[in-house]
Amino acid sequence: MTLKKFKSGLLRLDDRILKGKLKSFYTRRIKYWRKAYVLTQDLYFPPHTASNKNIRMGPEGELLAIGGDWEPERIILAYKNGIYPVVFRDQPILWWTSERHCVMYPKDVHIPKNMRALIRQDKFKLTADKAFYEVVNACSETRKEYTWLTDEQVQAFHKLYDLGFAHSVEVWQDEKLVGGLFGISFGSYFHGESMFARVSHTSKLAYIGLSIRLAEMNFDIMDCGIWPTEHMKSLGAVVISRDEFLEILDKSKEAPEVIADWGALFENWDLKQAVQNHLDGLTTKMEGALT
Repeated sequence: MTLKKFKSGLLRLDDRILKGKLKSFYTRRIKYWRKAYVLTQDLYFPPHTASNKNIRMGPEGELLAIGGDWEPERIILAYKNGIYPVVFRDQPILWWTSERHCVMYPKDVHIPKNMRALIRQDKFKLTADKAFYEVVNACSETRKEYTWLTDEQVQAFHKLYDLGFAHSVEVWQDEKLVGGLFGISFGSYFHGESMFARVSHTSKLAYIGLSIRLAEMNFDIMDCGIWPTEHMKSLGAVVISRDEFLEILDKSKEAPEVIADWGALFENWDLKQAVQNHLDGLTTKMEGALT
């Protein structure tokens, strides 16, 4: 029997009789053996230069470590060092780094013309931290095919919300939740985890609203992850080197907490006026650069 036929027979056996247990054991215990640093109970991550450049997530992600847990202390330590956790079904937690990062500087957020028109219609209301669990669940539902928001990860975000590290932005229409996003924040740093839209463009609306509000509060950076999507680039996200990113991150995490009460972030705040102020500021900046 050839090796190919043996593997094929083994997979059929696993699928029909073992119900995937063999594959699960392989991905959890063998697949990444000696291919990345294995985390212990100690709160420690190896340096970024220790990443395995041969195991990638998307075009930029490089595997740095495996294992560990979803405890809040470990997750926050990771984000404060520019490291991202991801888990896929039947795999250990994978921790990623990248030589390039996609970021948004809140003051430079771009508002496409179609979004300006949508905002002028004044059909939507923004809130923050009013429906965190619902937003996370909605994001999980829209990403089922990727299985990256597992039950364990959702519970971890719930803990981070209770501790004041995770936050949500909600978009409402006629008292119904129609879009939003959630992420992790500390100091003057925000990392967007995921977003969803039940009405067209409402995820963008949440992101634009949050960007402008954070710009008003002098936030340093909104972290978009390890590679740019067309969605993010259309809103003004840019790509910078890891060294540039870590320098900004170090500054941001040492800053005092900029937002004292996330729940009041959009209270007594006019989105239409804020957008106009933002656009006027960009025009003034451009005119000043030309003189």
